[in-house]
Amino acid sequence: MMEHHALAALKESIAGSNRIAKIIFDNFEAREMQEIRLNLICLTYDFALGKVLLQYYAKDGDYPDVEVSFSEMNALVCS
Repeated sequence: MMEHHALAALKESIAGSNRIAKIIFDNFEAREMQEIRLNLICLTYDFALGKVLLQYYAKDGDYPDVEVSFSEMNALVCS
C-alpha cells in the first residue's frame, strides 16, 4: 500500500518541530486555515466532516492522496 509514503512525507515535514505540530493541532479547534502547506505535503481540512486530506507536493503515483480523521491526524503527529 502506497499510502504509507504520503504519511512518511508528513512525518518528515513535521519531524522535530513542536511549533508545526502545535499549528496543526490548534487548527482543529480554531478553524482558521483551510489549508496548511508544509515542505513535502499539503493538509486540507474539512471541518464539517472532521477530516484532513494529505496531498504530496507533486502528483506521484507512489504518494497517493490520503484522507484521515482529526483523531487519526492527532495520532500521526504525536507518533
